[in-house]
Amino acid sequence: MNLFNKTLDQAKRRQKRVYFIAGVTLVSAFLLMTVLFVVLRGTRIDINPKDARENAVYGVDRGLGFCLGDTVYSFAGDLVVSVSSPGFKAESAVIDAADLGKVFPLELSELPGHLAVALSGFDTLGAGTSWRINNRVMGPSDRLDIELDAGSYTLVIDNPFYQLKQVEVEIIRGEQTALNETLSAVSGLLNIVSKPLGATVFLDNEKVGQTPLQIARTGGNHGVRLVLENHVEILEQLSITRSSPRVTRNYQLELKKGRVRLSLVPKGGTLLVNGVQRSEPLVLDATLKHGLTYMKPGFYPETRTIMLAPGQEKQIFFQLKPEMGRVEIVSYPSATVFIDNKDFGTSPVSTDLTAVAHEITLKKDGYRSVVKRVVPKGGRVQRLSVSLFTEYQARLRQAPREFTNSAGIKLKLFVVSDHLTMGAPRSQKGQRANEFEKKIRLTETFYASVFEITNGQFAAFDPKKTSGPANMPVTSVSWQAAAAFCNWLSAKEKIRPFYRNGKGTVTGFDPSAEGYRLLSEGEWEWLARKAGKTEVTLFTWGDVRVIPSKTANVADESAKGQVRFFVPNYKDGYSGAAPVGSFDREPSGLYDMAGNVSEWVHDVYSILPPKGENIADNPLGEQQGVAHVVKGANWRSGTITTLRPAFREGLTAGRDDLGFRIGRYLYGGKNE
Repeated sequence: MNLFNKTLDQAKRRQKRVYFIAGVTLVSAFLLMTVLFVVLRGTRIDINPKDARENAVYGVDRGLGFCLGDTVYSFAGDLVVSVSSPGFKAESAVIDAADLGKVFPLELSELPGHLAVALSGFDTLGAGTSWRINNRVMGPSDRLDIELDAGSYTLVIDNPFYQLKQVEVEIIRGEQTALNETLSAVSGLLNIVSKPLGATVFLDNEKVGQTPLQIARTGGNHGVRLVLENHVEILEQLSITRSSPRVTRNYQLELKKGRVRLSLVPKGGTLLVNGVQRSEPLVLDATLKHGLTYMKPGFYPETRTIMLAPGQEKQIFFQLKPEMGRVEIVSYPSATVFIDNKDFGTSPVSTDLTAVAHEITLKKDGYRSVVKRVVPKGGRVQRLSVSLFTEYQARLRQAPREFTNSAGIKLKLFVVSDHLTMGAPRSQKGQRANEFEKKIRLTETFYASVFEITNGQFAAFDPKKTSGPANMPVTSVSWQAAAAFCNWLSAKEKIRPFYRNGKGTVTGFDPSAEGYRLLSEGEWEWLARKAGKTEVTLFTWGDVRVIPSKTANVADESAKGQVRFFVPNYKDGYSGAAPVGSFDREPSGLYDMAGNVSEWVHDVYSILPPKGENIADNPLGEQQGVAHVVKGANWRSGTITTLRPAFREGLTAGRDDLGFRIGRYLYGGKNE
């Protein structure tokens, strides 16, 4: 066998091996595919809508499986399958084990189409265009850019300066439709008239004629300007629209105004034009008379009458003359006079002042200053006569004779300058050894509470003390608590307290303070025995021993058996304390000093007799002491001794028939 045949034979053997291997591979693949199709389960994906199926593309995004056409094959579930089709939105879905081998429905959504419409040949007018698609209104805008579902639409383009335009549009899903539209302008007419006639008309900055004028224009905004000599220019923008193609104007031209430049001396006055206040710059109607008046307090006013030509500017001068008046000031007593804070010496003072408001103050040591306001009149003399008072006199003139304070306590003013012999002589029936006769002089004006302090009033200071009706006199309070109540009232009304405190206890008092306090023993006895009467009396009601009806709450016949002593043949209607003010008002103008409850007074209790025959002025007693004086009868009192205002006790603690009333000086220190 030659070499050629050998080579040919080897090639044939190699070709047979290739065919054999290829056949075995194909058979193996076929057998494998057969096995796979037997083992695998196919799930057909049913796409809706139908026109999305034709070009649908299927894929497995996650999981073990593959797609053949619209069928997905997998050993197990939990596959994520994706489907896309031109013109539709791609969708993904999860196929779990329960769905394998079944028909799996999947809905694809259509992609919207895009519509873009532009207007040709438009400037700023296009911005006012409205767009309406199948009754859906958009804009205003100079263009339309919108997404729409596939389908047929009617587009209406509406611009007020152009004719309506309707366009039919077909929108294809997933595609863009672009339109370029032109609108037809509205034809309009401008009719311009003026009074007076002959005004030059400029339309859109172009001179077009004189009034009256009729001119055609297309839709849009048109600037109109009218010019006439000596008249104010007219400027207006007119609009020709589809709804108003004809525009008519009848202008009333106004003469140019004149201007007035003012020179005013002095400055800062008031300018009136025809009776109406005006300010610069001053612009006035031409060809009319105007009255100009310039005035300023302290000067005589001036008036000018002017008439201006159209557009004229005129200078006007005003120079006012000062208006002076004489003021004569006298005072009693003589005092230093200040006019507008400038010292003019001691009264009497006579001086010329400008006719404006001046503040005149008169000052003198020890007296309250007086301030007056004076407006002099030109060519006239004004006389100002002033009386000065000491601070006490001024307060006394202003002080109310009765008032109710912030705690609801009513007080009465007593202007007193009187002598009194306190206590009682040894010869007086019922007199006790501690009722020393003591001469006093009261000169300080003071207030005293009309009624005894009540439970309700005291509870505002000490809420823990709430026993008993609100209108009953407060009892069983210590002297210290009564003094603390007075200081509380002073603090409440922001006046200097009378009592000095140290660690919650009264350690003394300030006799010059105006704060609330207890009445002094001298004040209390003067109120009970002398106030409102011509002579000092033995009892509060007088000198007779028989108690008049409705005079006082004391131990009457109803107390028989309850107290050791009682007043026979007297009935007051109460077996204990009575509401304050239940009995007649006493000559002093106060209530219940003759009975009801005894009362703490300010003074420290002492059994030492007074030294000598000296008269004590407004006595207040010692600064400190253990016991304090108690004055007045109460509902347990039934003897001549206890019914007399001269009766006094010294106690260190409160009791159930003991209360208090308050007072205060009108003016601290001495009355001057």
